[in-house]
Formats: sequence, C-alpha cells, structure tokens
Amino acid sequence: MAVDLVDGAGWISDESDFYGHEALRKKLRKKAERKLATSVIPSLTPVRKVETPPKVQKPAVSEPPAAEKIKHDSHHDEIPFQAQDLRPAETSRDVAMEGDDMQVEAEVSSDRFYGEPSAWQQRETITEFMRRAPVTDPETAMLGPWLWVRNPIMKPKWQKQADVDAFVETGIPLLQGLLKQRTKMETTYSSVGPATITRKMGPYRDQLENNLLALAVKTGTTCGKWMLFPSNEEYPRFWRVIAEATAESRLGPTSKAATHTPVDPLNLICVYTYDFTDADDVKRVLEELIELGVCFRDGKPIYYKCDAYTYLDIKSNNEYKLRASMYNSKDLLQNTAKPKKEGPIDRSQKQITTADIPWMF
Repeated sequence: MAVDLVDGAGWISDESDFYGHEALRKKLRKKAERKLATSVIPSLTPVRKVETPPKVQKPAVSEPPAAEKIKHDSHHDEIPFQAQDLRPAETSRDVAMEGDDMQVEAEVSSDRFYGEPSAWQQRETITEFMRRAPVTDPETAMLGPWLWVRNPIMKPKWQKQADVDAFVETGIPLLQGLLKQRTKMETTYSSVGPATITRKMGPYRDQLENNLLALAVKTGTTCGKWMLFPSNEEYPRFWRVIAEATAESRLGPTSKAATHTPVDPLNLICVYTYDFTDADDVKRVLEELIELGVCFRDGKPIYYKCDAYTYLDIKSNNEYKLRASMYNSKDLLQNTAKPKKEGPIDRSQKQITTADIPWMF
C-alpha cells in the first residue's frame, strides 16, 4: 500500500515544540539544545587527530643540500618550545552528555611536540622515530639542527613560564659590567701581567656568577642539561637508549640530539632537567644515565650546563672567564659539588638589577 507523504509547510517551523508526555518533551529539548551548542561553533569541540608525520623525503640531486646551511651555534642550543611548553599539558577527557547516550569527545593532545617532524610523536614508537629520522644521516639535518624526545608526563607543579627576555635584558648589562671592571683593573695595574689581572678579577667573577644564577631563578629560567659527546660508533646507540628512557619518564622533561651536517658533524646529546637548583633531581638523572650505560662513575666526566648561560652565549673560553658548566659528574657523584652562598641551590629570590653591583658603571 502506498504511503501518502504530507507537506509540512505551515505545520513545522523553528518555533515548533516536541510532542509526547512532559518527561519525553523535556529530554528531547535538552538534546536539541546540546546538539546546537556543540555543532554550531566547531571551535568549542576541538577534536584533534594525531597522525604520525611522514617520512623524510630525500632532496632531488639537482638541489643544493639544505643541511649545509645549518650550523650548531649557541642559538640552536636551547629548547625552542620551552618558553611555553615546560608546563603541564592539558589532559584528554571525554565529556559525557547528561540524560542520554550522546557523548562529545573533547580531546586535546598532551604532546607538546605534536606536528614537529624533528620530534618524536607520541603515537609512534621510538623505533619508528629512529627509522624516520636516523641521527647520523646528513639528510635528517633537513628537519632541523636537533632531534627531540619529550617526556609525556610533566611535573604538575611546573607551571611557571620562563621569562627569558627579562633574564637576557638584565643579564647582558651584568656581563658588560664585568668587562668594564676588567678594563678599569688593567688601567690601574698596567705594570702587572694578565695572570695577575685574572686573579684579581676572581671575586668579581664569583659575584657575577651568583647574580646571574639568582637572576635565572627569579625569572624562572632554571632548565639545564647534562651534555654527552659520544663517538661516531656510539652515537646512534646512545641516542636510542636516552630517547627510550625519556619517553618512559625515567629522565627529565626533554632530551635532544644534534643532527649531522657536512660542515658540522657534531655528536652531542643533551638530557634536560627541570631545575638546576634541584641538585637531587640533577643527580637522579645522572644516576639514570649511568644505569643506561652512557656515562661511567670512574670514566671521563660529563658536564651539566644551565640554559641561562646558553641564552647569554656563555661558552667555554668565554671572555668573562666564567665556568660554562655548573656541575660535572665526578664532583656530583663524590658529593664535592658545593652550592654557592647566595647562589642557585638556596633558591635566592633577590631582585637582581644592575645597581646590585657597585663596580658596574
């Protein structure tokens, strides 16, 4: 039997109500309102699908190798995401709709390196990442100067954002003040040799170091890293075990490995900690590196450098004669590393300005 369709014109409008008993009408109205709230404005339901980045495409032979343009200078020796990303990530959650079986999934990826080809994606295994971006393959340098692996679990208390700009803005005048003091010292003691001048500048350097580290604490610029320089043969293995341990939350927030370029085949792995003032955590990460077999108690020491010095471009043999590293593994394991008075370990919160050093100007 044919079914006659009825024209709804004049009978159905935006003002139409639901029919049935009161409980049913109430349920249907709530369902309709929720559907509008979640579908009219897509930005309110940010469903994100995380995909494994495509494999690195090899450049055409006719193209100049892009890797040759990349240099490992001080500007690369930092976490580019850390100013905003060393804070706890938002956790994924499912929002269940009340009164019916409809469910809206509002998932926000906790992977801060999501979409970065040079970084491990949490939806891929470490083995897949190593195959996708071999650390010693020069073509991997096209992804960037560093390969990254992030700890998927961040410390809940790590919410303060580092104010790197404020640190650099105040730190540079402090460094310049030391150079001015050295010039003044050389003029006053023109008859003595450079070694004597360097010795007389010792107290000023110590004061500058304390001020810089206290300033780093004040501005939240407290990340630091253990640095390893493996041989060519050991480099892939070291990076793999460190990457796996980082992904398993055994180390710190992040680890990175330098990619190889024809002009700068640097073998460097940095294993980060949250806070250089937390000597216990710095030592804990060191003990894990020993457990992983990439550092040895009685072997050649490795060194720990704070990011604050990286931002100021303080390297070995710098013109300020400052020690570029904060700790070495030998001293830390033997408990001979001493915190400085007014220095980082006592978490000095003193306001540091150029006026704090009377010899600056």
